[in-house]
Amino acid sequence: MAVPETDPTDPRDPGARPEQPVTAAGDDGLAVFDEATHDEAAQPARSRRLGVVTLGLGLLLLALDGLAVGLLAADLVTAAASIALVTMLASVVVGVVALVAVALRRGRWPGVAAVLVCVLANPFVFVYLLGRALPQF
Repeated sequence: MAVPETDPTDPRDPGARPEQPVTAAGDDGLAVFDEATHDEAAQPARSRRLGVVTLGLGLLLLALDGLAVGLLAADLVTAAASIALVTMLASVVVGVVALVAVALRRGRWPGVAAVLVCVLANPFVFVYLLGRALPQF
């Protein structure tokens, strides 16, 4: 059984495809790759918001840690322990998000500062450093 021959330029043939136009001599159809479509300078600037927000949250956690120490000094152990537990868990989460901000370059230097503040906001580190700075505590 023979396959019938068809002319690809025949308009009466329903399976016919029109010929691609030849644009220039020697053009192999890869002119798309010659154009500058991806320009690094044309990309919008990255937002620093993630690093700044994590730094703000780290400072808030540090203030909450100070509040917990103040409550502990006033013999309100249950409230101080609750705040310290929340601060400890939140400092780990905010520290990880700050590391993500550093890795993605979304506020790199505020993210680095946020990592350091979150380490300091951990209640164990905070009380240890407070005990070293104030031996009578």
